[in-house]
Amino acid sequence: MPCEKDRFALNLKKLRKEKALSQKKLAEILGYSPKSVSKWESGAALPPSELLPDLARALGTDANGLFSFRGEPEYFLGIDGGGTKTAFLLTDARGETVKTLALGACNPASSGIGAALEILLGGFGEVTSGIDPGKVSVHAGIAGISVGNSAQEIKSAFEKAGAARVSVSNDAKNIVSAGLGDGNGIVAILGTGSVIIARRNKERQIGGYGHLIDDALSGSEIGRACLEAVLAEIDGWGEPTSLTRRTGRDGKALIKRLYAEGKKFAATLAPAVFECAAEGDAKAKEILSDNVRRFAAQLSGALKDFRGCEEPVKVILAGGITKDADFFLPELKERIVSPAPYEISLLDSKPVIGAVKLAGGTIKNKGEQIQ
Repeated sequence: MPCEKDRFALNLKKLRKEKALSQKKLAEILGYSPKSVSKWESGAALPPSELLPDLARALGTDANGLFSFRGEPEYFLGIDGGGTKTAFLLTDARGETVKTLALGACNPASSGIGAALEILLGGFGEVTSGIDPGKVSVHAGIAGISVGNSAQEIKSAFEKAGAARVSVSNDAKNIVSAGLGDGNGIVAILGTGSVIIARRNKERQIGGYGHLIDDALSGSEIGRACLEAVLAEIDGWGEPTSLTRRTGRDGKALIKRLYAEGKKFAATLAPAVFECAAEGDAKAKEILSDNVRRFAAQLSGALKDFRGCEEPVKVILAGGITKDADFFLPELKERIVSPAPYEISLLDSKPVIGAVKLAGGTIKNKGEQIQ
């Protein structure tokens, strides 16, 4: 492990070059001689402690950035933070799994940035225990990251913790990375909400504008339609449906929960729709067919980006709704209109593996043991 002088020398030289400063120019800024800067960069000496704040400002960093190990990472940490749990996966340069960890939710939009940072930094400390954090490259794909200044706060927190490299994105990027790697294709995420990401050299988003617009074939949209059907029967103008017996006839209680818990409550009703449809309930089947029709239209729009492709376009479905894919896939394939050949499959690896790839690492297995 490099000593303090060596670490400082490596960081000083790297940061100076990133700022496009010569040793002479940096010396002028600090009021020292170029010979002094040369000694610091060779590891022969350290600058006076009172000079460190000025030096850090000149290089656009802080004292931690001057002394932390910032060489080529030897470990790669992927973090996948959703609304229910946060998964950590640390690998080494050979792609071997070093440690995995699962903690609580870290969505800053729902739990607040303070609680999110507590989970993220606590997990970082645990999985890198005994390892120099300056040898770890981190990618954190976090749900709700667009709220306020959350992305920058999370990035800064990992940098202050000494990580060698840090990148932050929304959790959808993890899934796209896990499914496509660096290649082209389409990833459709069907969870509480839904969104399609099409990549043909550059990425384009289709849908994913939230439950107030259209989250076709998502848990929240299927659940919302379920509630609509149940309330219609309770009010006396809708057709009878077994969905009502599954959810109960207390319409006021259902509405109260919907407006208190929002789309998360609606999504809890989606499994009942699939179950009732499998039993032959006409209304449940109608709800699913309508969602498949709308989602197929969106997917057809995404496939237009691949007009002229001769090789089949990789289309990967991910998210909780895909556990019932056998029920809706046949109709989905019938309804898709595509100008290019395509192949649909389900995501076969954990999203946190995609986060490791975004951190610059690899992994030798599909992550069967990852929590």
